[in-house]
Amino acid sequence: MNETERPMAHTIKNAKFVQSKSRTHQVRQVAPSAYEVTSGASGTRYEVTLTPAGGATCTCTWGHYRPKSGGFRSGCSHAIAVFDYIAEQRRVSAWTNEEDAKRQHRPTLNIGDGVILTSRKVSA
Repeated sequence: MNETERPMAHTIKNAKFVQSKSRTHQVRQVAPSAYEVTSGASGTRYEVTLTPAGGATCTCTWGHYRPKSGGFRSGCSHAIAVFDYIAEQRRVSAWTNEEDAKRQHRPTLNIGDGVILTSRKVSA
């Protein structure tokens, strides 16, 4: 297998970078479980759909390569932006280590790709 044939990774290793990137995106709800996310960097629009399994799928390049065994759930910045949008008065943080996420003593949600979200109330 040469370099161009290597399959895409199945987990995100740099959740804090992806979380930071997600905060530059614009999110608009278009249906009960569907959102349009406009990239803060490129202006490209992606469709993010919430799944019954507690994650989301995305039409971005990363989302296209998600494994079927994981329900195609994506931990991309677009999915994180949607969960942040849904949380409204809460601040969403992304983690790749379950122990770090649990240490926050907050609700957790495994959204796929090894990304675990926690949320906390935003101070007024």
